[in-house]
Amino acid sequence: MVDTEGRLKDVNSYLSEGIHSVKGWCIPQLWQTIWPLYQDIGDGPVAEIGVFEGKFFIGLCKTFGATADNRAAAIDVFDMQQFNLDGAGVGKLDVVKKNLVTHGIAQDAVEFVQADSLALTHRDADRLVSEIGQCHFFSVDGCHEVAHTVNDIEFAMSVTANNGIIAVDDYTNPNWPGVQEAVARMYLHRDFPFIPLVVTCNKLLLASYSYHARYLGVIEAYLRTAHPQTRIKKVKRFGYDTLTIQPDQQHWQPLH
Repeated sequence: MVDTEGRLKDVNSYLSEGIHSVKGWCIPQLWQTIWPLYQDIGDGPVAEIGVFEGKFFIGLCKTFGATADNRAAAIDVFDMQQFNLDGAGVGKLDVVKKNLVTHGIAQDAVEFVQADSLALTHRDADRLVSEIGQCHFFSVDGCHEVAHTVNDIEFAMSVTANNGIIAVDDYTNPNWPGVQEAVARMYLHRDFPFIPLVVTCNKLLLASYSYHARYLGVIEAYLRTAHPQTRIKKVKRFGYDTLTIQPDQQHWQPLH
């Protein structure tokens, strides 16, 4: 049985204080979208390609309840910097491990995978699922080149549960146009089991066809009630109904 009140308190504590002590590029307001999704999906494995020093990854672990029995996966080139082709962030394994412990995430709750994501195969996907299970949330934040982004999103789709969410970082960042180009190439040329759901706080979130309409309703209902000051706009992306969510980025309000 999940202690929802305790979980919410722990997540709010990290978002109000801890997140600012870890280097990286995500903001607490992102959880206005993540929290209602978690409430619907529930505890389960999380993973990230490109963890850098763990800023977003720690928040995901806290939200989805990472433990030794509900493990997470941190995938990064880490010391193999010859594969960090865009120089987007130098992930350091020792720093990530230290930050995890500092913020209450046990090391045996995390599977560390040092790899060039372009080299990941179907066999690696099967191995990851056998180790931690199908992901409830998968963050794509590796190399921002077109080929890497397409590859990483497709890998994420292969290991994410049907009711899970995939987040693609830097979708709206003009410094990394390869991310938008990769997504456009994908959805203009073929169909995928995961489709655009939300754009918020520099990320594009994808959900499966099966849960897409449900999650649009879940997110909008939560925001209307809990964060009425947040701007919500329904727009079409690649022919799919999506939400553009714009929280007040100057002020953070605790989740509830």
